[in-house]
Amino acid sequence: MNYSTFMHGLKQANVTINRKMLSEMAINDPAAFAKLVEVAQKA
Repeated sequence: MNYSTFMHGLKQANVTINRKMLSEMAINDPAAFAKLVEVAQKA
């Protein structure tokens, strides 16, 4: 999934998160980041 598709999916799911927090989450909590990816894919 590319970045723009990911962000669009999050927007459709009413998830608001900035790039810095996404980066921190991807580095420090990969399981939570994977859940965000799932949410974006379903939206």
